[in-house]
Amino acid sequence: MSNKDSTVWILIALLVGVVLLFSGGGMMGFGMGFGMGFGVIIMVLFWGAIIWLVISLINAGTKKSEETSESALDILKKRYARGEVTKEQYLEMETELTG
Repeated sequence: MSNKDSTVWILIALLVGVVLLFSGGGMMGFGMGFGMGFGVIIMVLFWGAIIWLVISLINAGTKKSEETSESALDILKKRYARGEVTKEQYLEMETELTG
């Protein structure tokens, strides 16, 4: 998850907390009052952080498996296709890898 996604989730959590804080009704006239509303904001931020952590861990595990699935020979072929190595270098490295 990128920093932009994290920022969006934090803003959503804050917005939900503010709405709960100032929602109409109740005995105090403007919702749950500051003390209860602040607790709700903290609770929403806590659960938002937990959800963000779980999603980040899942994404990190997925990215790691994608990165390791490419073999050294595949990387060499891509480098040759991009022109980073000459034909002689490619053939030499290929024989070393397939050995």
